[in-house]
Amino acid sequence: MKTSRLIVVFSILLLSFSISAKIYKLEGTIGNKYSIVLELEEHDDGLFSGRYAYKSTLQKNGNVDCSWLDINPSYENPTTQWNIRDCQLNPVETWYNVKFTNGKRLTCKMKNKKGIIYDVVANVTVSSQDNPSMLSYFKSHIGESVSDFGMFYDPSIQQRFEKMMGKNNFNYLTYIYQTQGGIEYTKSMYWGSGFMAHQCCDPAAIWAYDTDNNSFYVWIRKDGKDFWWSESGSVPYKFKELVNSTF
Repeated sequence: MKTSRLIVVFSILLLSFSISAKIYKLEGTIGNKYSIVLELEEHDDGLFSGRYAYKSTLQKNGNVDCSWLDINPSYENPTTQWNIRDCQLNPVETWYNVKFTNGKRLTCKMKNKKGIIYDVVANVTVSSQDNPSMLSYFKSHIGESVSDFGMFYDPSIQQRFEKMMGKNNFNYLTYIYQTQGGIEYTKSMYWGSGFMAHQCCDPAAIWAYDTDNNSFYVWIRKDGKDFWWSESGSVPYKFKELVNSTF
């Protein structure tokens, strides 16, 4: 944790959303038998991240966090191999010989924990190159505090926060967000925390950006009372768990 600087370097703000990415949604099969859906993001360096789910799991358990498996490039060979983890961040599969042809078709081999190998084939159903990538934006600022890159002063983020929690509450958030922690990544959420200098920990606040559903969450403690906001309309358990483990 560190005390925020009083002077914001406004030139940083001009760069806030210079990063963009291509977003793809795909449908396909594993082993020519099990139907899956995928959501992938192609970053400026050509690497991919995202998530996938079995259609049968979504039908059975609903579209919740643990219905999906996270996709990230491997350290060994990031351009052609992906590591797959569950919602508890446990490794469950390896996808290798990954080929993404002309932004339209994905093929690779999948090896599960039992060592069984399947073919993966999927075709793009939706693609977009117009939206700025929040995932890339926060990934590039891991370990930095909000004041380091002026997050709350970015017009796009400010607008979303004000719409979610109201202008007065957003102003209060920025007012009490003085002693700050660096941005972290937990359970598909980029998040940060802060509180009034010399008053740990009331008032205090935590915000999070959920990569699973492109939603922000905010928690504020004021005079011993907890206040919650969510762009998605409900506050997920994983964010409540994060708050409880932090303050």
